[in-house]
Amino acid sequence: MRFPIPATYVCAIIGVCLAQVLNAAQASESRRSDSISADVDEYVTQFMKRHHIPGVSVAVVSDGMIALTKSYGLANVEHRVPVTEHTVYQIASVTKTFTASAIMQLVKDGALGLDDKITERLPDLPRTWESVTVRHLLNHTSGIKNYTSVQGYNKTLRQDCTPREILDRVATAPLDFTPGAKWLYTNTGYVLLGMLIEQTTGKPYGESMAERVFKPLGMTHTRVNDLRVVITSRAQGYQWDGKTLRNAEYVSPTQPFAAGMLVSTLGDLVKWEFALAGHTILDESTLEHMWAPTRLNDGKEADYGFGWEVSKVNDHRRISHGGAIPGFSTEISRFIDDKLTVIVLTNADGGRADGLARGIAGLYLPALAAKPVEPIADNDKQTTERLRGMFEGALKGEVDGAIFTDQAKTKIIPAIKADQERLASFGALQTFQLLERKEQDQGLRVQYRAVLENMTVKLTFDLDKKGRIHGAGMQIED
Repeated sequence: MRFPIPATYVCAIIGVCLAQVLNAAQASESRRSDSISADVDEYVTQFMKRHHIPGVSVAVVSDGMIALTKSYGLANVEHRVPVTEHTVYQIASVTKTFTASAIMQLVKDGALGLDDKITERLPDLPRTWESVTVRHLLNHTSGIKNYTSVQGYNKTLRQDCTPREILDRVATAPLDFTPGAKWLYTNTGYVLLGMLIEQTTGKPYGESMAERVFKPLGMTHTRVNDLRVVITSRAQGYQWDGKTLRNAEYVSPTQPFAAGMLVSTLGDLVKWEFALAGHTILDESTLEHMWAPTRLNDGKEADYGFGWEVSKVNDHRRISHGGAIPGFSTEISRFIDDKLTVIVLTNADGGRADGLARGIAGLYLPALAAKPVEPIADNDKQTTERLRGMFEGALKGEVDGAIFTDQAKTKIIPAIKADQERLASFGALQTFQLLERKEQDQGLRVQYRAVLENMTVKLTFDLDKKGRIHGAGMQIED
């Protein structure tokens, strides 16, 4: 004989089963989260040891939720002050994401136009800048010379200066190219944007940013840097000279101005992430405009939008910006299609916040993990041997100026000599292998992996048509 089972009893059984399934799923997710957190701890602490970084703050936002906020090491080594979520860092060029957003607010309000000529907005600018627009400043296509690349700039770091005095350093220099013809990163453009914010709002840059961005978002620890003001939980910046940790070079906060003068905390930058994801300060269409690659006059694209770098990591879309200033390295990487954001703040020169963020992203989403770059066939041994010889000389503090362009001589050679102690600590060069060779309009770009006794680095060289170095970069491999 069969007995009917009451509906309430069936519902109760189903409810219990569902609860068990949900509890099991939550337990599994919790174990996965704990496992990833432990992996991040191991990765970050080892990274800090390798790169001599005193302090690091990390945040991960996944699917609109905070997956991780963690701090490591010391904000101040001398006083043994630990890093916390409230530690205040100089965020350097991550400032540009805020400056660009404030400009786009003014554009949306009708107070500015993207195609406004800057000479019609700001008085007493060079006549050679007459065709430069607000758009050109936002996406680094103005052709205006970068004032931080001018000969002797490093000797002025300690000096307080006005934005107008910054412009005076490049005002008489010709444009590097016709506006819109090429892309070339220039801090001068963002100094001009800061001046436009001040001129349009009638308020100082810091005050305007606070009213339009920081206060509405509750970013109570974000402000313009001022070394005379007592800022609670301010981190000290450091640099590794190859042998010992030192306090970083003093830089007047007036030097970077709207290109890099903000300070902030991990907690505040998480609020910034939520504002971007939630379209709180700017609407979705405006943000998508900012995050679109720049189209040059010839139709080619540059991997930069308005205040944001636009790139792909293993075919995954990334909107990001890094920052570097003596004593600090910062990064915000937003993998927007994957709904994953990693924020990294460090208090060290060469803190490699970008590499750290990339590694952490790979732990959360393996598809983002860095793939090893294999050497390629080298059919230009002469160029390779010449660059290898230059690098070996640099390790000893000996640089042959003949293989550099005149502009590179004033910028790159002094930087190599200033970094000689650290370079010498790498040890003798063992192998020098070609990783990439790319023909460009202005010449050639080549990248090598250099394996040394104590370090492995990637070296990138930009060569002009005559084979002279006009750009160079070094990245330590992890």
